Amino acid sequence: MEKPDLYVVARFLDIMYRNSSSMKKTNIQMLLGVNYPRFVEYLEWLLKRGLVAVSLDEEKAERIMLTPKGIDSYHRFVDWIKETLEGVKI
Repeated sequence: MEKPDLYVVARFLDIMYRNSSSMKKTNIQMLLGVNYPRFVEYLEWLLKRGLVAVSLDEEKAERIMLTPKGIDSYHRFVDWIKETLEGVKI
């Protein structure tokens, strides 16, 4: 993905931050509101930039979580959007 929709990136970070734990891909995708192939593109984009990481739970299911860099990006980017664009829902 060359030019991601930054609003979708912000929503992805916001979903992950609000849940403050690891989540299954399908749960994130449903909350994000994009189709699964598009979700995978955003997930790969975030993984390449070190904003999220993948781990396996005790049942060997993949779980996605924010990295420290992802948490920092959330605070800088999502908080800026919320502050600057008052009333806009992420």
